[in-house]
Amino acid sequence: MYRNGNDYERMARLVIDIYIDYNITSFPVDEKELCKKLGLKLVPYSAYPEETQELLRKRSPDAFYSPATHDTPPTIFYNDKVESYGRQRYSIFHEIKHYVNNDTEESEFNDDMANYFSRYIMCPIPYLIKANINDELTLITDHGASGDAAENAIKNVRNRRATYGDKIFDYEQPLIDLLFPDTSKEECL
Repeated sequence: MYRNGNDYERMARLVIDIYIDYNITSFPVDEKELCKKLGLKLVPYSAYPEETQELLRKRSPDAFYSPATHDTPPTIFYNDKVESYGRQRYSIFHEIKHYVNNDTEESEFNDDMANYFSRYIMCPIPYLIKANINDELTLITDHGASGDAAENAIKNVRNRRATYGDKIFDYEQPLIDLLFPDTSKEECL
């Protein structure tokens, strides 16, 4: 479904703010470390007996977010036996978006934005441009991206380059400064 470009930019800005606010200087982002920094409990399905795991997989085959209650912290339950590590990471980041945005209702819009958030935090476009990453395989093998996130990110890089070249937008510059501290701004523009 088509979404307004401003919605996607808002998610990109949110990801960049998270990188900066939590001083994430390594790439790829460690999803478990980010959960700790955000105060999110992360629980694999395998922590439960098989019959409970089956119920969790019925709720979601990948992951789900459970808001805090009086007795429990905000928690992401995730399937640690999914097809790939990249898919597992993607699912956790998807749920992080629901937590960060305090999504209280399930909707197609919230899920679309969570999908974009997840792809962007795994494969931020300005990082890919600056690091000159142009292929899905590098994102999958070296950066722990899921196949779908890698494919989407490379398409976005190609589309962006076709329109803007290697330009880094003003709101993206702080991310480049954080991840490439020894690079001058002139090299990025």
